[in-house]
Formats: sequence, C-alpha cells, structure tokens
Amino acid sequence: MGPRRALTCAAAVGAALAACTSNQAAAPPPGPSAVTLTITRDYGRASLDSARAAPGQSALTALRRNARVETSYSGRFVDAIDGLHGDRSAGWDWLYFINGIEADRGAADYTLHPGDREWWDYRYWSDLIRIPVAIGSWPDPFVHGFDGHRPRSVDVSGLACASAVAAALRADGVQVAARPSPYTIRVETFAAAADALAPATWRGRGLTVYLDHGRVMVYHGPAGTRPQPDADAVIAAYQPEATTGSAALIVAGADRSAACAAARTLAGHPDRVAATYAVALDGGRVVAAGGRP
Repeated sequence: MGPRRALTCAAAVGAALAACTSNQAAAPPPGPSAVTLTITRDYGRASLDSARAAPGQSALTALRRNARVETSYSGRFVDAIDGLHGDRSAGWDWLYFINGIEADRGAADYTLHPGDREWWDYRYWSDLIRIPVAIGSWPDPFVHGFDGHRPRSVDVSGLACASAVAAALRADGVQVAARPSPYTIRVETFAAAADALAPATWRGRGLTVYLDHGRVMVYHGPAGTRPQPDADAVIAAYQPEATTGSAALIVAGADRSAACAAARTLAGHPDRVAATYAVALDGGRVVAAGGRP
C-alpha cells in the first residue's frame, strides 16, 4: 500500500471516528437534562413529530438530526421541515420557541441548554407576526427560562387557589417568592385581569385569547377572531418587558370559581395545555385554543 493510499485510509478512519464521536455527543442524555423537540402546525393543532435531543448543539442542528430541513439566508432561516414549505407571500412560515418563549435569534445561533423545550410550529402569522410567549411548554419558561438563564424566582399571586400553581412549580424545583420578578403568574377574576388581556393590546402582546368587556375572544388564524360563548376562563401569557428573559402568565375566570378551576387544570393537568398558545376554558375544561382553525 503506497503512502497516498495509506493517508486516504487513515483519513477515512479518522472521519469515521469523528462521525462516531459526533453521533455519541449528539445522543440525548437520560432524564430531564435532555432537550425536548416538538414539531407541530396550525398553532399546535396537529402534532407532526417529537424527539429527544442533546444539549450543547444548536437548535438548528437538533432539528436537522430529526427532520429533513431546508434553509435560506446562509442556513439561518428554516424554509421547510419534512417537505412542508413556508409561503411568505401568504403569511405562512415555520417559527420556533424555546421553553415557550419566541426565540430572538436564528436557530443556527441558539445553543440548547439542559432541559430546554424546542418547539417548531408552522403557522399563519399575517395578523400576529410576533407571539412572544406561548403557554404550551408549561411549566416552562418558569422552570428553565431562556438561553440557560433560569428564573431566580417566580412571583405567583392573586386568588388563594394560586397556591396550587405555586405548589406545582415548587415540585419542579422552582423558587416561588412574593417579590418582584420578570417571571410572574397571576390567578384573577376577569375584572382584575381586564387590563392585561384587553382587546386594545391583543395584537401588541401576541394574545390569541383575550377579553372584551367580559367576553372571551379567541383568534382563529385566517378565519379571524370571534367570541367563545361557552368559555368562563382563560389562560394566556405575554412578555411584560422588552426582553426574552421575562414572561407573565394570566389565569383568569368570570368569577373566583372559574378562575380556580382553570388554575387547577394548569397545575394538575399540563397535558391539556401542551402545544397551545393560549386557551379558553369552561369549568376547567379546555374548549378552544388560540390560533387554531
């Protein structure tokens, strides 16, 4: 075997070892340190795929390892996942969240941290270009925060039944404290939550469920917004500060009983709000999810 051939073989072996090492490094760790990858469409209405991934890689790399991805702008904009293409002229694209917070950078530039929840959703965005916070990764962002910066504490306030939400967060290792924090949760009646969920601010805050004079309004994508007559409570979130490191979640009901039923659903049945942006409830039962047709 000549020197050139030997070098070629050595290079091939080196490449194979590198690939093996790379694959090993990308293997998701056991337990809660693994990244959760979720792919949906239509504001989470349809689940397309899910997987576990390793932290330490970019969000785009994790996506590529689990789906067929087409990109533009030097790989920084995702055009298609598994053959489903965006249509910017019609207002449809792939957008992603980390721990329920809309990412502030391209997926190639976000490094995943232990426990992160990476969520890609194919949705109509013409009415709501930005939705800074979605509730569908609950209990995040109140556990893992964003970009590896966990909340030092979460301020949970409002009706006495907010204690159920606080207890659920403590079980996940969150420090709950009644002091100012960029991460807040309020359990209120509609009257107390009216300003936070007002119709004048629904677009600016990216609310897909909001209140209009005590009526629950639900955004349905291209079909527009209409009242949800059977709803007596809402769970929605927005960004109170101009930073990705903040989130305000509101659980509100027509009366104390309705608000507390919604709070118990959030605390005890997180699967009922999974992959939703905001929800309308009746007696603690989810009757509509914002954005969905």
